[in-house]
Amino acid sequence: MSSFYSRHYWRIGFQSRLYDLLMPEVYADSLQRVVACAPQNIGKLWLDFGCGSGALIKALESRLREGDRYVGSDRLLPGLINAWEKAERRKVASRVGLVQSDLTQPFPFAPGVADVIVAHFSLYTIELGRRERVLGQFRALLRPGGTLVVAEPSPEYDALRIINESLSRIQERSGVFRSRLKKWLVYPLTYRFGLKFIERQLKNNSWHASSGADLCEEVCQAGFEVKHIEPVYAGSANLLMAEKVLG
Repeated sequence: MSSFYSRHYWRIGFQSRLYDLLMPEVYADSLQRVVACAPQNIGKLWLDFGCGSGALIKALESRLREGDRYVGSDRLLPGLINAWEKAERRKVASRVGLVQSDLTQPFPFAPGVADVIVAHFSLYTIELGRRERVLGQFRALLRPGGTLVVAEPSPEYDALRIINESLSRIQERSGVFRSRLKKWLVYPLTYRFGLKFIERQLKNNSWHASSGADLCEEVCQAGFEVKHIEPVYAGSANLLMAEKVLG
């Protein structure tokens, strides 16, 4: 890939609308697991950092209709525009807010405002030296006992396995015809221009893959107690749920 593509990977995906079109089935499934891992009582405020095009809005739709609120934050305006369009199409825009903000900069939110903070495949692009500060800001934004849900690529990240598992799930859910369409028309692009690129970035340490143990240690050191961790994304990532420790 060219250096231009490397620098503008996310912006190209959002502006071209390819990001949502090429999303693997198992990525959407990991977002469903984010919602399932969080406490189920209604009325919570969710902050979604690195929200991209707002894919979590779909997974949260029923919770938003029941009374939860969602605020997505991302540094790229094209992604936020896509997220707002999702909220309007699903008729949950009154429960959704969007903020243009960079994870590496101070957050424009009051301390103790959030019930749940989500960082779904967003921290791994940040240098390790800055991640501690970001997690510290997450902790400050959560109310006492608030929940942090993080999903991060693991050292076992495998682009081909992600594709194959996605195809298997589509066939189970929607039949052979839809699976074949994805296999021949969509997922070749997903593999070449998305997953394989990410795999290379992880292997050359431009981006960071975290083992389950390392992710637990990092989150605990930031003042959280890990309550749950599981493999997601066809075994290519870990999803962790933690609670803010008082004191």
